[in-house]
Amino acid sequence: MTRIDADTDIVIVDPAGVRDSSTPSTQTPEAATSQEVQLQKQVETNSPSQGGVNQLADLVADTSISTSSQIKKQKNKDIFIAIMGMTGSGKTTFISKLTGRDLKIGHKLESCTQDIEVVNAKIGDYTVHMIDTPGFSDTHRSDTQILEAIADYLAVAYSQRIRLSGIIYLHPISDNRITNQSIKNLKMFQKLTGTDNAEGVVLVTSMWDKVSAKEGEAREEELQTKFWKILMACGAQVSRHDGSTESAKRVAFMLIHNKPFYTQLQEEIGKENKALKDTAAGMEMMAELSRIKEQHRTELEEVKELMLQAATQQNEVAVAALEEHYKNMLQDMEKIRADEKRMNNEKVQSLHARIEGLENRPCAVM
Repeated sequence: MTRIDADTDIVIVDPAGVRDSSTPSTQTPEAATSQEVQLQKQVETNSPSQGGVNQLADLVADTSISTSSQIKKQKNKDIFIAIMGMTGSGKTTFISKLTGRDLKIGHKLESCTQDIEVVNAKIGDYTVHMIDTPGFSDTHRSDTQILEAIADYLAVAYSQRIRLSGIIYLHPISDNRITNQSIKNLKMFQKLTGTDNAEGVVLVTSMWDKVSAKEGEAREEELQTKFWKILMACGAQVSRHDGSTESAKRVAFMLIHNKPFYTQLQEEIGKENKALKDTAAGMEMMAELSRIKEQHRTELEEVKELMLQAATQQNEVAVAALEEHYKNMLQDMEKIRADEKRMNNEKVQSLHARIEGLENRPCAVM
C-alpha cells in the first residue's frame, strides 16, 4: 500500500502492508511476513525497449520545478541509488550483477551527463534506478570535467525533486595501499554527499577474490579505523561485496527503506544557488588544482636545473629526454589552468544556468 512522505512529497510503497488510514486493512501478519520475504528475494531485471527508453526520456525532459502529474506518477515507486567510487573499483560490474544486464548496451546519457548511466531493476514493488557515476582520477577526462558531469546530473534530479535513497561507495580491497587517488576520491565523495547524509551511505569493499582473507581483513580494518572512521561515526554502514549476484542484492537492499535525501551538492547548487566552485566539492577541487599546480611549478624548476647540468656536460641524449619531459609537464600545467578556468566560469555553475543549458537536449534521469 502507499503513503505520502511528509518531508519528501513522494508516495512510498510500504512492503509491510501498512495501508492508508482511509482504507481498512485486510492483510494478515502472515501475509505481511510473506510479502517482506518476497521483497528480499525478488529482483527482476527491467529491460525496457528502446521506445520505452525514449518515452521515459521525454517524461523527464521538462526540468521545471513544478513537475507534471505524469512525472509524479512515474516516481511513485521509484528508488534512486547512486554508485560511487574511484575508477576501477567495480561500480559497473556491481550494477551488472544486480540487474543482470550488460551495461555496454544500456542507455548512456551522453547528451546530458556524459558517462553517467542509469540501469533499472525491479526489487519487489519498487523500481530501483542504479546510477553509475564516473570515478575521479580517470585517464581520459579531468577531475573537473567529472565533477561537472556529476553536478549536471544532480542538478537535473534536484529540479525534478528526485532524491536519492542511498549511495553505495565502492573501494577495491585488492589495493595493497591507500593511494593519493583513493584519498582524493574519498574526500570528494564526502564533500558531494555531506556527513549529514551518512546514514544513507553504504561503504563497500570489493574484489575480495583477489586477496587472501588475512590481507583483506587487515586492509578492511585500516579503512574502518582510519579512512572511513568519520563517515561510520556519522551513521554510514559497511559491507563486503564478494562479486556474486546475491551479494549485490544484499547491499542494495540495505538502502531500499531509507528516507530519501538530497546530497550536499544538490542543496548547495539548488537550494542555496551557489556556483559550483563555491560548493564544498568545488572548493575541494579548487584546492586540489592549486596543490597540483604548485607541485608542477616545483618540478619544472627541477627539470630546468637538470637540463642545464646535462647541457654543461654535453650530454645530448639526456638533454633531449629532459626537453621532452619538460614539454609534457608544460602541457599538464595548461590542462590545470584550463580546469581552473572551467571552475571559474560562472555561466555554467548555478542550478538555473545548468538546467537552461540542458533542458533543450534529450536528458534522462531515470
